Amino acid sequence: MPGLLAIGAITSIGLGAILVFAVDWQWDSADRPLVGLIMMAVGMLALLVATRMSDHDSRAGKMP
Repeated sequence: MPGLLAIGAITSIGLGAILVFAVDWQWDSADRPLVGLIMMAVGMLALLVATRMSDHDSRAGKMP
């Protein structure tokens, strides 16, 4: 499970960075850079959780 969460987190960080830095079009209903920053923040939080889950599993002697 931590592996799948980490993949989703990295994807969220990447898509958020694309929205912030690489796209120049605007939405009428949302602030594109803000959406990208929120996606990157959520991705970083998910990556931290995945790392903690993986670390906890390895300490308990479980193999993923």
